[in-house]
Amino acid sequence: MAVGKYAAALGLFLFCCQGLGAFDLEYGTLFRVRGVTLKQDRPVLPLTRGKYANVRVLDKATFETLKACSSLCRQEKGAGELQIRSFRAAKTRAGMWIADVAVDQKWLLTFLVFQKEGQFSFVVPQAVTVLDSSWLSRVEQLLRAQVPVEK
Repeated sequence: MAVGKYAAALGLFLFCCQGLGAFDLEYGTLFRVRGVTLKQDRPVLPLTRGKYANVRVLDKATFETLKACSSLCRQEKGAGELQIRSFRAAKTRAGMWIADVAVDQKWLLTFLVFQKEGQFSFVVPQAVTVLDSSWLSRVEQLLRAQVPVEK
């Protein structure tokens, strides 16, 4: 009997969430931004851990594309051009950097870079699913080149 109550509660929760209007946007074949919502007809991008804006829009055309979405939508990608807008050491942790990377001057994604014992690891923004592993390899190569050489 208790299982039925949980199933009903889960169903109600899922029904309510559908009304929130969350959707995903695919940027060509490069990546997907998950959990975009509209609030008063303005797109609201998801925050990492509820407070970090690690996915941002850089141009009006992308903003308008998001405004027109209500379910999974797609935006045509450009050449996948990458530009590092900022690369800074984390204040709270040695061997960690925070990098803002512009993609085709349409999207700004914040990546985390970790270096430990000469090895690198990279963290993609929580709301982003990478669809093209070769593109991600290019991003990682670009970021790796920015890490200061230890003396």
